[in-house]
Amino acid sequence: MADTVRKQLYVRRRHDDFLKKHSAELGVTEAEIVRDALDSYIAYSGSARRDGSAWAAEEGFINELISTAQSRVTGGRTWQRNDLHER
Repeated sequence: MADTVRKQLYVRRRHDDFLKKHSAELGVTEAEIVRDALDSYIAYSGSARRDGSAWAAEEGFINELISTAQSRVTGGRTWQRNDLHER
């Protein structure tokens, strides 16, 4: 195994049970399952980074909708939120 580092970690009982069961079923070591899980986590977390510019564009769109809607609404609303619960 190239370029590996030994790590010791504590896992919950359910994790230990899972590792024992699946390593036996798959014929691999518990360490291999942990390494695969870490690789999956790294791959997912790298692609799921938040794009701040996407939120800025969305926020601008929402604000535009709000201002457009407010200019078209006349007279305001004639009901109160609590009135909806009394129906």
